[in-house]
Amino acid sequence: MVTLKRDLGKLSGYATIIGILVGAGIFRVTGEAGALAGSAVPLAYLLFAPIVICTALAYSVFVSTPLGMRPGGAYIHISRTFGNYYLGFIAMWMKLLAFIGAISFMSTSLGEYMTFFIPGTDPRLWASLTMILFYGINLFGIRHYGMIQTIMLAVLIVSILVLVIPGLFAVNLKYYDTLLPKGFSGLLAAMPMLFFSYAGFETLAQVAGETKDPTRTLPMIFVKGVLASVFIFFFMAFVAFGVLPAETLAQSQSAMADAAAVYLPPWGAGIVAIGAMSAFMTSINGSILVPSRMLFVFSEDRLLPPFLAAVHPRWRTPHVSLIISGIVCTSLVWTKSAYFLMNTGLIGIFIIYIMQGTALVCMPTVNPELYESAKFKPPVWALYIFGGITIISMGFFMAQIIADVFLWTLGGIIIGTLVYLAGKANGKKEGFNYEARMAKDFQLLDQEA
Repeated sequence: MVTLKRDLGKLSGYATIIGILVGAGIFRVTGEAGALAGSAVPLAYLLFAPIVICTALAYSVFVSTPLGMRPGGAYIHISRTFGNYYLGFIAMWMKLLAFIGAISFMSTSLGEYMTFFIPGTDPRLWASLTMILFYGINLFGIRHYGMIQTIMLAVLIVSILVLVIPGLFAVNLKYYDTLLPKGFSGLLAAMPMLFFSYAGFETLAQVAGETKDPTRTLPMIFVKGVLASVFIFFFMAFVAFGVLPAETLAQSQSAMADAAAVYLPPWGAGIVAIGAMSAFMTSINGSILVPSRMLFVFSEDRLLPPFLAAVHPRWRTPHVSLIISGIVCTSLVWTKSAYFLMNTGLIGIFIIYIMQGTALVCMPTVNPELYESAKFKPPVWALYIFGGITIISMGFFMAQIIADVFLWTLGGIIIGTLVYLAGKANGKKEGFNYEARMAKDFQLLDQEA
């Protein structure tokens, strides 16, 4: 039986998590958040630090258990903690919709960016070519993905250094005379939007089945990668709001490029523009990992048809799932349906983090064997703190925006439930033993013990 190949090293792991985080989000939403929070946006990024680190620690604990050897991320963590397929499936189903929409949305945004360089061309064409390129890279092996992601991140980091280092000397502190220019309510209102910059760090857990020695390397990559991103976000926002008024940035479609133009020569602003393109590309390349691995692991558990779990004999990648998810994402670009999925995107991310936090809090009680198997095993009281902060903060952010997308979110949950029921019914007809499949992962715990 052909299996996925463990070819993703530590450097590629950091490139994945930082490349997705320091990607399109910081370049797109920072200026928009200025309309709500004013020059308090850098402070908002800092306030996210304990929240996101606690969420990352929840993943670190799970990937340090034998479950960290498998692809699937939070789906495996939640379903195996509670011994319940549905809880893991429905949470990850919402994330699947979010990432399919996000890939199409980011590719279209990159396509629109390309029209500035080549006027008169169709951004949808550029978006499609972008997805074909990166799906091809992912198709031909996880090692090729890791190499390309690392190179693109290096370009992105250089552009950030060009933006930040000279920018620190150009900051006008008068723009920070008032700590909360829009009040505390403005700061809170901007935080759900700014969370888009942090969304997706857990993508690395999706490729645990293709990572070298994942139970030892991934826990610290999660924490260090998120921490590095927090500092990058803060300094980028601090420079942007320190060289231009918040009102100007709020109206800008390219806040970072406009900020760079204040103090950099044309060639420097050009490097920042290239960095913005690299940001989109690292986000797209990393995000492509998610839908295909979700389809793959759902298929392994017979919640979706078994052909989706096929692995290419030469490239050792889930080629069928990659091709299908690529076709779906590309079609969304041409049908302009990505907006529908993007509307439920953040809700899907909040749901998965809440469920992951709940699984962390409950793990020592409902699955003590899993807790004891962890290589990274904080005391139980620390799990309550990590999980509690995650649940409360994500619940608060979700409450801020749920009213606007409630019906769409409910529709996504209903469709996901129907897919789950149909998939499980077909699996039972084929004679698939769901109890034995669940027990197989628990046997890993016994072997570890």
